[in-house]
Amino acid sequence: MYQTKIIAAKNLGQAWERACILIMKEGHNRYVQAPEYKIETRDLPLMIKVSEPFSEPRLSLKSNVKKEQADDYSKKLLFGSGKEKENSFDYTYFSRLRCYPDCRVRAFLPSITESKEELEQEVRKVSPDGKCLVERIDQVEKAIKILKKDPTRRTVVLHTWIPYRDLMKFGPKREDTSSPCVVLVYPQLVDGKLHMFIVMKTNDLYNAWPENAYALTNLQKHIADELGVETGTYTHFSVSMHIYKDMFEEVKRKFNL
Repeated sequence: MYQTKIIAAKNLGQAWERACILIMKEGHNRYVQAPEYKIETRDLPLMIKVSEPFSEPRLSLKSNVKKEQADDYSKKLLFGSGKEKENSFDYTYFSRLRCYPDCRVRAFLPSITESKEELEQEVRKVSPDGKCLVERIDQVEKAIKILKKDPTRRTVVLHTWIPYRDLMKFGPKREDTSSPCVVLVYPQLVDGKLHMFIVMKTNDLYNAWPENAYALTNLQKHIADELGVETGTYTHFSVSMHIYKDMFEEVKRKFNL
């Protein structure tokens, strides 16, 4: 059955190994036909709960991801790749989390307007020339400032999607581009520890999850260090956690399946 499963583990390495075995044994056979590729997968909605994300091994010895590679990916997620390199990608998590483009006009519009004319009138109340006032927002820095001011805050949510762009999959500007797999980053400060919750639309468990989780827990530690608190648990949910067919035999061999 196609239903949500839960994996619990002490560390990231153990969690990944258990998840790989689960997906191969119980994953739903799902065919993906995207503009850029067509392939079969084993797929499930999967929640992975890690109690001590900084205990070793953070990377399983069975993973193809090496520490140097994970450290480099983590550094780029937190601090960027440099302006020219950043702009060469469809998106990066650094750009969406730390340089998010938002509009002050949009932020204060009424929830609903009846017509295009009414919308234009409301826009001009905020911006007389009718133009959007764009700002780059460092969501990570905002999260830290909010939690410093109010450690009990439950509404610190960082998100990556720009709906007008990322939902336009079949538009002329989106034929060969992609949208962020990480959708929400949700830090929670409870009992003096910073717990991290991640929501992803899709996640390549075998090839990408070790690197993703390694970097996102480093983001968790970065925020915790800025707040002067310890790190807590790490919870990672993907609506479509999957392993691609071209990796099936390698996974079976590594895990004796």
